[in-house]
Amino acid sequence: MKHQTYKNQTFSLPLEISLELHSFVKRREMSRFVADAIRKELGIKKNELRNAYISANKDQGQNEATDEWQGTLADGADDW
Repeated sequence: MKHQTYKNQTFSLPLEISLELHSFVKRREMSRFVADAIRKELGIKKNELRNAYISANKDQGQNEATDEWQGTLADGADDW
């Protein structure tokens, strides 16, 4: 089993979330619960970002604008 390295974090939660967390999760299980929740949300954010990149690469207008910008950069590069 891989040994995990841990980092203590300090952050604030809205009172109603904190009360609910303490109502439903045992104190000794909170770190794991919060880590799992963050891991899940980070996975969602990564997928959203990946899908946005894929969509941007498929966008013909974006590709044309990028090509024009690359041409503009190349035009000025000779002066350096």
